[in-house]
Amino acid sequence: MLKQVFNREQLSKVVAPTDVSRWDLLSMFGNVDAALDQTIYHWEKNGFDLLPLDNKIIKGKVVYTPSRFEDFFAIKLVDRFLRKIYKVRQSDRNLIVKRVITFLKDSGDYYVIRVDIKKCYESISFDDVLYKIKDDLILSPECVKILSDINHQLKSIFCFSGLPRGLSISPTLAELYLEEFDKKMAENRDVIFSSRYVDDIILITTDSKKESVKECLKSTLSDLGLELNNNCNKRFLGSSSNAEFDYLGYSIKVTPKRRNANQVSVKISESKLNKIKSRIAMSLYENSKKKDIGLLKRRIEFLSLLKTVKKGKNGDLLAGIAHNYQYSTDGFECLKSIDGFLINQLENPRFGLAAKEIRKIKKISFYGNAVKRNVGNFSRKKTTKIMRVWKNG
Repeated sequence: MLKQVFNREQLSKVVAPTDVSRWDLLSMFGNVDAALDQTIYHWEKNGFDLLPLDNKIIKGKVVYTPSRFEDFFAIKLVDRFLRKIYKVRQSDRNLIVKRVITFLKDSGDYYVIRVDIKKCYESISFDDVLYKIKDDLILSPECVKILSDINHQLKSIFCFSGLPRGLSISPTLAELYLEEFDKKMAENRDVIFSSRYVDDIILITTDSKKESVKECLKSTLSDLGLELNNNCNKRFLGSSSNAEFDYLGYSIKVTPKRRNANQVSVKISESKLNKIKSRIAMSLYENSKKKDIGLLKRRIEFLSLLKTVKKGKNGDLLAGIAHNYQYSTDGFECLKSIDGFLINQLENPRFGLAAKEIRKIKKISFYGNAVKRNVGNFSRKKTTKIMRVWKNG
């Protein structure tokens, strides 16, 4: 049984560079170790009574945040314990994409249902998830207290009964709640392939069974108090031979080939490319206010290069465009538009860059770094500083 203790050893396992940046811990304490010592001291002295949550609107959605870093880390530890105890693991995004592509290449007569859950977190009852956890008698009293405190605050202060966006526990609680949905889809013999990544769902069936599968999908969600999103940008219902939709950051398009496997074109989606452009613009704007060309260069490199997330005996765990979009079939040609965007923005007078500085940044190519799979070296401290500017982007 996992020891659910709120000590220094467990705390150190959940602290990420983004957390250090988010709470400005280096400015407050000088180093991360001192911040951890303060967190443990606070828990030992005050227990786990949470201050009222803060909330704000980000991209049209209400996001909740703890009021102090001690509460933030307590909630993060609860999330760690939940994941370990219930063996909650988010689906492997790369594996899902690989399997979807394989199915779409098959020239058989299949029907694709690509949908997503409407207001997924907001629609899941916190009470229902908490009841299950309490009934299982596995989670420690301290963890249950923290979850109950959050639930009480949401209802009494914000008149909200769903899972709160912004808190680290919500993705885990959502996965626990949606296990029943995954089980029902897997048990349906008319479903040839099913996969869910958070609230994004894809099912593949035959044309003759499409109506029964659609009905099963809707009724299963309805039983859980959920419904489908009718947004046409996140929805595709149709034959696999001419399927065209965005899924998990990719734009996927199928072209049938007579007497041959279907041709499946896979590119980075426009929304993801726009997100990269947005982060480039934020980096340039930040540099125009606080001149630091070295930091600007590192930010652009961070966006374009592969990064080692974790070293392992069987190979390093990587992150970055070339890894996250490894199934792109266009050879990353779409990234040339990012290079063009970068050059145009560098030469924009509003960012106030000197000719020498422009030349320095111009050497960075998103397309080149992705094709060559170039890997950057970024320390934990530097990563924290780099990512600070993209806090809400």
